[in-house]
Amino acid sequence: MERKRLVADRFRRIWHIVEDIAETPGKSRRELADKFHLSERQVQADLNIIRTDMRLPLVRRQGYRFIAEGVPGGGEGCFDLREAQLLVMILRQAMKDRSIPSDRLGSLMRKLPAMFPAHLQPLVQRTLEAVTAPRSGQQQQVFAALADGLLRGTYVKLHYPPGDMSSPIPEPIVRPELLLPYLSSWYLIGECKQRNRTMMFNLDAVTAVTLAADA
Repeated sequence: MERKRLVADRFRRIWHIVEDIAETPGKSRRELADKFHLSERQVQADLNIIRTDMRLPLVRRQGYRFIAEGVPGGGEGCFDLREAQLLVMILRQAMKDRSIPSDRLGSLMRKLPAMFPAHLQPLVQRTLEAVTAPRSGQQQQVFAALADGLLRGTYVKLHYPPGDMSSPIPEPIVRPELLLPYLSSWYLIGECKQRNRTMMFNLDAVTAVTLAADA
């Protein structure tokens, strides 16, 4: 159990490094190590995860920075993670409004990821794909409910199939903190009510996410 906690803590730290690079690009590995009280070797391992496993557009050009291909400056300073989730929610609701021309809405959605800082663009793109996939109602519900939880700071319940081993808890109640891409999957980091600590949950097998009204 302690190993799982360390995994969640590490990915929270990795996201803090992502945000720090996005906010103040150009830091060296030594500067990052000093700020986060890590060795340069530990920082390099985290940078490798950011670039290779999370597939974020991290480059080393006069220090570390995010650069989105074809987008000068990568959109730094425009939006943050919560604003990204809010805009996705607004678009999800707009899809149900028949008075909005679908072609214009589609054009806006195709342009939306490029409006965000480079380190958020993969998250926005993947979230939009999940929300708009025509044959994936379950995935749409999962991402939409998690976006709601992130924005409102409320607990949600993750529902896994009976007997599924993806989570050490059958129906964890979690206050979402971060939604992060890793390899081909997405993970949720948040405070688990049952364990009273931060944990990390693989979302691949989640069948539904509901509001935990009694949490």
